[in-house]
Amino acid sequence: MRLPGLARPGLYAGAAWQPPSGWRGGVEWRALGRVQVNDLNDDAAAGHGVASAFVGYAARLAGWELQGFVRADNLLDKRYAGSVIVNEGSGRFFEPAPGRTWLAGVSATLPF
Repeated sequence: MRLPGLARPGLYAGAAWQPPSGWRGGVEWRALGRVQVNDLNDDAAAGHGVASAFVGYAARLAGWELQGFVRADNLLDKRYAGSVIVNEGSGRFFEPAPGRTWLAGVSATLPF
């Protein structure tokens, strides 16, 4: 018997190039094994692996530290259960994860 709601195996791997200024970027991959959804262990969410990537730029201008980035998660637009509701009474255990998502951000810092 396995404890419901917890994946036994999990793995994260990432590689990034992030110099103090200039272009930066990286890739990530995370994987989780099967997740049992009830105390009887008679159903489970399948294991999955999801890839992500980001690219950004950092610069200094007139004393300001400027940074911007764009990030994509679930690059392959994989369909998988992002979470489960353990022992849900009507048997609707699985909650879908979002598809491919994008995130962009900027920041400006003035150290003093």
